[in-house]
Amino acid sequence: MITPENPMPLIAFDSTAALLTTDTSFWVALLVAVAVFFLLGMTLLWFNRSKALRFYRSLLYNDALTEIRNITYLRENFNDILIAFDQDVSMYYINLDNFKNYNDLLGHALANRLLYQVAERLTNLVKPYGTVYRMHSDHFVLLYPTQSDNDNAFAETLIRTIKMDYPAGVHTVKLSASIGRYAIQHSTPRFHDCLLRSELALQEAKTQGKDRVVYYSSAIKRRNHDAFAKYRTIKEALKEKRFFLEYQPILCSASRKIVGAEALIRLRDDRKIYYPQEIIAYAEKYHLIEDIDRFVIAEAFEAFTRFEKAGSVLDFMSVNVSATEIKNLSFVDYVVATAEAFNIPPEKITIEFTETQHPEDFTQEATFIKTLQAHGFKVAIDDFGSGYSSMVRLSQNRLDRIKIDRSFITGITDNRANQQIVEAIINLSKTFGLEVIVEGVETENDLNYLATKDIKYMQGYFFYRSLTEKVCIGKMLQ
Repeated sequence: MITPENPMPLIAFDSTAALLTTDTSFWVALLVAVAVFFLLGMTLLWFNRSKALRFYRSLLYNDALTEIRNITYLRENFNDILIAFDQDVSMYYINLDNFKNYNDLLGHALANRLLYQVAERLTNLVKPYGTVYRMHSDHFVLLYPTQSDNDNAFAETLIRTIKMDYPAGVHTVKLSASIGRYAIQHSTPRFHDCLLRSELALQEAKTQGKDRVVYYSSAIKRRNHDAFAKYRTIKEALKEKRFFLEYQPILCSASRKIVGAEALIRLRDDRKIYYPQEIIAYAEKYHLIEDIDRFVIAEAFEAFTRFEKAGSVLDFMSVNVSATEIKNLSFVDYVVATAEAFNIPPEKITIEFTETQHPEDFTQEATFIKTLQAHGFKVAIDDFGSGYSSMVRLSQNRLDRIKIDRSFITGITDNRANQQIVEAIINLSKTFGLEVIVEGVETENDLNYLATKDIKYMQGYFFYRSLTEKVCIGKMLQ
């Protein structure tokens, strides 16, 4: 019996303590379990993350098509790779010649198989001394000890290896390659410098006829320096508006009077005046030509109106544009809009381009010519006979005029072969209803010979050199 004198036993307090002890053990166990699961999860996460990083690194550094290292790996690890060679190394920049043709002929699946086989051959060739990387498309980069190719033996073996037959479905394919080689210098081990120099050597190999190895040299370096200087000169001249036009009179063969003028581009520099043959090829190569052509069109059309205001009325103005504009139909829109802006009758303008386009471009060329003619402009081929002249070109294109190249005219009285060529071109022009302009008339003998031929227009130094606009107008008013 519980009384004040006999209080409740302390066992009730002990039960509560036991309960509290039990609860604490539960929470500790729970926390331990959570910690274990957390650590296990973090371990799995770290493992999966490492696995994912290895996978993505593989995607980043390995070429999926050829299963060799790609150029990203070479770029990011270039110095370490060179150190691992522990000797002088040469870089070979390889480009398969005309590989696009195989893509078109065989389809991408078989063409990709060819690329895989090329990579496999290159890898087997350089083992264990060299390494191979895929740049992109049909371009590869190969590193190999320089000393192993002192007698060009490796370069020749490299060419032969690539040229061996390749199975492509039921077909057998032969490939060739152009290769640029640069012996990496200790003073210039930077990746981009080495790649640039091997690529410059590659470009030289292509200009020499492809299917060869060209070593980077001081001559290549000098040409590249000159090309860059010319690019910079053209770029700055466009920005600073240092291009200008001169005009060479075109005479009627019968009356010997000035009836037309050819607008000729010039570039004024601090040191000299640049002429078309010194700038156009570079402008085309470095994609600056469209800006130049647009300047020529705008300036020549505006000059045509000034000739008329001065009383020197031209039957036509000839304007030279780059043959690269053949692929640029927006350029035709610019020509049309500019003629409308200056209120010039299109038939008063002859657009000239040089026949430098390969026959595969005849369809685009025909579209270009027909579009111009549909707007009323005349079209002429400049330097006829010096480029890809052919019956196909004349049959597909309804030209208005042809200009016989000066190389056939210079010294024509003493060159029977050139006489026959000129007479053949004149007869050909009659067949196709073309007007003939002869350029390069430089002597009285040239003139006397040509005067007996059915030629409508002449121009050349015997009559006039290229003149400023003011002087040309003055000559017409005499």
